[in-house]
Amino acid sequence: MAEQTNPAEKAGKRATILAVTSGKGGVGKTSLSVNLACEFSRRGHRTVIVDTDLGLANAHIIAGMKPKQTLSDYIDGKAELTEIIEDGPCKVKFISGGSGVKEMANLDDNGRARICVAIEELTPFCDIILLDTGAGVSRGVTDFVTLADHTILVTTSNFASIADAYGIVKVIVQDGYDKPIHCVVNRVRSPEEAEQVFLKLKSCTERFLGFDLNWLGLLPEDSSVEGAVLKRAPFSEAFPGSVAARYLAKLVSGLERYIGTAKPASQVVKN
Repeated sequence: MAEQTNPAEKAGKRATILAVTSGKGGVGKTSLSVNLACEFSRRGHRTVIVDTDLGLANAHIIAGMKPKQTLSDYIDGKAELTEIIEDGPCKVKFISGGSGVKEMANLDDNGRARICVAIEELTPFCDIILLDTGAGVSRGVTDFVTLADHTILVTTSNFASIADAYGIVKVIVQDGYDKPIHCVVNRVRSPEEAEQVFLKLKSCTERFLGFDLNWLGLLPEDSSVEGAVLKRAPFSEAFPGSVAARYLAKLVSGLERYIGTAKPASQVVKN
């Protein structure tokens, strides 16, 4: 990173780290991560997205990117942190995790710790860091969730998805996580359906874990989302007038209350 004194560091300002996670794969977690990053950036928040789904990273596909270097290169010592930060859509800075890399999928505690340190090194230089985590309850997921200031839990109305969402909350809460967890119910047909899903989850986390889950919002079933995937573009960019894009804006407005308004003076890198 830059050698000169950073006024943001002097003032103790740092980016807000948001982890987007789910108990089950296939619930739209990565699409939400990329589109949240785009919407934050459009609103003037300097945003970095880090694909921490190690070994199965695919956020670059949603973003329509072909990363030259990834976290895999960083861990292998083939690239510095600044060299793996690339320009994504909407001026989002992007760090890919490397897809189909067996060594990353089996990364040990020391390797994950190095990535966590790298993420922390970015915090004085931007406003938002979004971590697109893997699904499930492995250390490869929970280590990055623990790093976050806020966690965004993604589920659908599918029973297995709800059960697995409760499972990831149970694991991280029992590990001592006490920061806010915000629930997003994806691919629903009505607000009432989303509310029912959230109340089921909230009831379980309160009763069995003593943990108060926050409601963030919903994303409706929308063919524009799948259409954007086929275009290899964020749906909020490819279809800005879509219903999904409007609900995405509501999610970001809900999250902005947790984001500091003061802007660090320095830029990320590679402008």
